[in-house]
Amino acid sequence: MTLQVVPPQCAQDSASNQGDSADDACFDDASDPGQSSTSYQCSLTGDLDDDDSWISPQDMALLKASNPDLGLQPRQQSRLRRLPKGTRPLRLIGEGAANAVFQLDGAAAASDLNGLLLRVAKVPSRNHAPTYNYLAQQRFYQTSIKPRLGEYAVQQELVILHKSGIVDMLNRLLQDIDSTRKKKFRGSLIGQTDWGFLVQDMRPQDPAECVLIEFKPKWLSQSPSAPKASVRCRQCATELRNLIRDPSGDRMLPEHKPCPLSLVNKDAPAQVSSPFRIAPHLARDGRSDHFRQVLGTIVNHPSIRDLKTQQDLLDKLGPLYAEPTDPFLIAMTLRDCTCFAQIHRRRQSVKIRMGDFDWKDPLVKFDSWRRAEQELIDGGFYTAERILCNGSYYYPPTFCVLEFSPGSHGSQPNVLDVQDRDEATVKVGDTSGAEAAGGEVPFSHKADVVALQKRLDRFKTTPMSDLAAALRERLSLSPG
Repeated sequence: MTLQVVPPQCAQDSASNQGDSADDACFDDASDPGQSSTSYQCSLTGDLDDDDSWISPQDMALLKASNPDLGLQPRQQSRLRRLPKGTRPLRLIGEGAANAVFQLDGAAAASDLNGLLLRVAKVPSRNHAPTYNYLAQQRFYQTSIKPRLGEYAVQQELVILHKSGIVDMLNRLLQDIDSTRKKKFRGSLIGQTDWGFLVQDMRPQDPAECVLIEFKPKWLSQSPSAPKASVRCRQCATELRNLIRDPSGDRMLPEHKPCPLSLVNKDAPAQVSSPFRIAPHLARDGRSDHFRQVLGTIVNHPSIRDLKTQQDLLDKLGPLYAEPTDPFLIAMTLRDCTCFAQIHRRRQSVKIRMGDFDWKDPLVKFDSWRRAEQELIDGGFYTAERILCNGSYYYPPTFCVLEFSPGSHGSQPNVLDVQDRDEATVKVGDTSGAEAAGGEVPFSHKADVVALQKRLDRFKTTPMSDLAAALRERLSLSPG
């Protein structure tokens, strides 16, 4: 789940990380949110509730089999936290398609929830049955994610919501603010559940001292099933496809998003590896020189390197050839996680944590992963070096590491031939434009060509067959 910040209810910046400044208030890791008083905890041996009928035998078996692998601290291995009585939702912090995160007001028990947020699963409507399995998800986190990322994984633990009434309160809050939510999330609610997650609050304790950025590292190596002639990595190819599909002005251009191959890659060209690609808004800050240096430590951070290592170990075939085995499913989860980085506004200090590690159901996701890879290949998004739109040529605004590697360019460069979506038919196989450009191979697509041309204006070029000249011109268009 990628959290969408919901203004004005939460700070614009919201993450925390691995710290190197113990005396810094917003970097304080001394108090572990996983440790709390036992007054709100329940034993697995029998005092979960005065009536245990709410928990199914299957869930009880999973709890006992998983314990102590449930994200609890050593002295809590036989206990689970229960949401304190009187706890109420304070505000919605963020939401995605599947989950929402809330800040809680625990009244007298506030200290027990200090540094923690409640993460719960959503359903399309109030009467829709929830399908999210909190116990299985926690076991996946504890057995498949935490051992691989260690201290860099966001702390997460199960919490009992049974008889708390919190779900109804969360839904009333969502209904009250429904008009302020993103259109695609409006009307969605929290599914009735006896469980939830308490997760580490990644927002700075003092926004005046620290700023939070968050980004998705995505595929840190090229997809093993991408074409050999690719001039674009898996994520940059995806961003190009998304731009062609929706070139509206509210979509950020790919040039302002990080190319994953430029992360933990000291050989990446400077035009591609600007650290501001992970936080474009900081480039406009008055302390841009300071942020450039500290962002540079993030893109080369050991946590990103560890994430890349795990992705490479778990998938060597790619979506077209892999089977839905546990290693591949974990690899795809690691390719969709979010990096939260907390940066000090004056000192060279940074903390990093990784989050959003939900298990992906292969029955739901596997075919879509394979289809997405095939679409990127068949549509030319991996291999296209130019876009032909309404008679004019443009460079794709992706700024991928591979685009600046002379060895990756073929003798017959591919072109995305974009036609207006209002036309009755797509002229598949029409090579008249390609012949005029010296033998380029076209891939036909439909889009809003007027909107697309506006977005591509600064990337306009002329057909050229001289690769060296094309690369020089490409380098001159480095991200602003």
